[in-house]
Amino acid sequence: MQFALLDKDKPHRNFFILFFFTAFFCFIGGHLRQPAELSLFWPINALLTAIFVRFPWLHRPRYYLVCYGAMVFNDTLFSGWAIPAFTINGANIVFMLVAVSMLNPRAGLINASGRVKSALSIFPACLLASVMCASWGALAQGLRFNEQLLPAWSDWFSEQFSTGVLLLPFLLTLPRRSTLLSSLGHGQRCWPVLMLGMSIGAAVIIGGGGSLSFPVPALIWCAISYPLWLTSGLTLLTGITEIILVVHGVMNIQGDDSLLPLSHLASARLGVATVAISPLIVAVSMDAIRQLNHQLTLRANHDFLTRQFSRSGLYDRLHQLERAQALRGRRASVLLIDIDHFKAINDNYGHDAGDAVLVDVAQRMQQTVDQSGLVCRFGGEEFLVLLFDLDETQLLEKAEGIRRCIMQQKFMLRGNAVAVTVSIGVASGQLAGVSVNDAFNRLVSAADKQLFISKRSGRNRTTLMPENVKPTADTLT
Repeated sequence: MQFALLDKDKPHRNFFILFFFTAFFCFIGGHLRQPAELSLFWPINALLTAIFVRFPWLHRPRYYLVCYGAMVFNDTLFSGWAIPAFTINGANIVFMLVAVSMLNPRAGLINASGRVKSALSIFPACLLASVMCASWGALAQGLRFNEQLLPAWSDWFSEQFSTGVLLLPFLLTLPRRSTLLSSLGHGQRCWPVLMLGMSIGAAVIIGGGGSLSFPVPALIWCAISYPLWLTSGLTLLTGITEIILVVHGVMNIQGDDSLLPLSHLASARLGVATVAISPLIVAVSMDAIRQLNHQLTLRANHDFLTRQFSRSGLYDRLHQLERAQALRGRRASVLLIDIDHFKAINDNYGHDAGDAVLVDVAQRMQQTVDQSGLVCRFGGEEFLVLLFDLDETQLLEKAEGIRRCIMQQKFMLRGNAVAVTVSIGVASGQLAGVSVNDAFNRLVSAADKQLFISKRSGRNRTTLMPENVKPTADTLT
């Protein structure tokens, strides 16, 4: 929603525009009056609230006074009110003040384009604003505390709350450039709207107390298929349509409709059925979202080629173990493993062959480590194996087992049996301290130094960190 005519630096023009806008929609609301004194649909409060929220510089007393003056002017001129025009319209300003204050951008609910970050924040704002507005309006009618106060208060509250929750989500999520045509451009995406229209038609034909809930499943389908602003707009149109149909007797919620006579129980049963379908639709959608999130997590935490942990996945796993207190008092060992002369494999046999070597090396590592540790593709042709609770003899045996498993069985690359070797650097220590990340990174750096020694010494060998040297920040500098 964008009002290009409003300009922060031109207050007099803003006064005129707000006065005319308020008076016009008050005139519209006044002509929707029921036999009672309140309006069937009173849009001005929600409209002005949306404008004041999306243009926070309007949140000043002078602009509220302009809107109040326009309301009084309209009721005095067209409704024949005198003193009541001054008192009752105070309730409208109360609604605006409360709702705008709760949805103010300073609360972090509105983004830079003036759209709400969470549409759910609208509901508590509408609820409190409607309560305050109804309290002021009922008392302003001069009812005080008598038997007519509660019915009057409920009329005020239901009118303001229903209007607010119908209009504000649409107005506060509407993008500055509408994409309605593109959203409905594909034929298959029109099905939710068609179902919505059919459900309203069924509500008119069947009638009864349950008929008002008939559009709910279709609206949920719209929520799954369309953007938030479009779903809010369809909800707004549905709500207005149902209110108008009920008031004019087209939708007979009392039952015994002449179009299709059904008992109150039958209508209630159908209404309960539509309500029961609604959470099922939501549950199925949420289950699909959870499965998608799980797949995305797997992709982020696992290397797509070797199916082993990625670097981020390994760190995430460490944090999970830390939260479960599974690292306390345990000795951790890091094996940093680099494939020797990997560039020559790519140059001589192609990158496809290099990828096949990476996959096969990772599988052999995993078979050797089994369930006793974690295998991670740390980057390029470099792998990391994390083991726990091994002494120096066991650690050397495990590292040498990995090295021999890769070296002894040759790799078939384009019909050639090729020997592949690895160099390994090993470091051990406690994953204790202020940060598990820092402790782990110190182990990795220490293992990297031992890996460098292995490669400098001729490759295809394992080098352990000396037992009397601990991987602290001092030894790594």
